[in-house]
Amino acid sequence: MDIVRVIALLLHPILASSLVAWIWWQYSWKRKSHEMKGEERAEHLRMHEQRGQKLLWAAIIVALVAVAGRAVAGWRSHGDFMAEILPTSIHGITGPIGIVILWQLSRMGKKAKIAREQGDSFSEFENETRKDGRFGCCISIHSCFSWVPLYFCSSLINLFNQRHSPLI
Repeated sequence: MDIVRVIALLLHPILASSLVAWIWWQYSWKRKSHEMKGEERAEHLRMHEQRGQKLLWAAIIVALVAVAGRAVAGWRSHGDFMAEILPTSIHGITGPIGIVILWQLSRMGKKAKIAREQGDSFSEFENETRKDGRFGCCISIHSCFSWVPLYFCSSLINLFNQRHSPLI
C-alpha cells in the first residue's frame, strides 16, 4: 500500500467533510436571522456575507485538493499525473457543478447586498432559497456517490471472503 497515494486521496474527503459542516452552519443563517433584531442582526448579516465569500474560496481549494490528489494517485500508480485526473464517476462530475452553484449563490448574495445598501428592493433575490435547496441537493448527491461505492466495495469484499472462507 502506497501511503503517499492514500494520504493524497484521503485529504479531499477529510477537508470536504469539514466544508459540508461549514456549509450547513452557513445555511442555518436563515433560521437564526428571524430570531435577531436591530444591531445584532446587522452584525450577524455582515459576518454571514464575509463567511460566504470565504466559503466559496474554501470550496474551490477543496476541489483543487481533489484534483491534486487524483494527480498524485495517477503519478504514484501509473507514473503519469494525467492518468487518473479525469472524473470517472458521478461524484467527480457533481463537484464542479456544486462549485458553479456556490459561485452563483455568492454572486446573488453580493447583488442582494448592493441592492440593500442602495435602498433598492431585493425581493428578486428570494429565489436564492431555491438555489440553496439545489446546492443542498448537489452536496447530498455528491457526498452520497462518494460513500456508496465504498459501501458496495466493502460489501463485495465481505461477500467474497464469506464464500471463500475455510470456516464455511
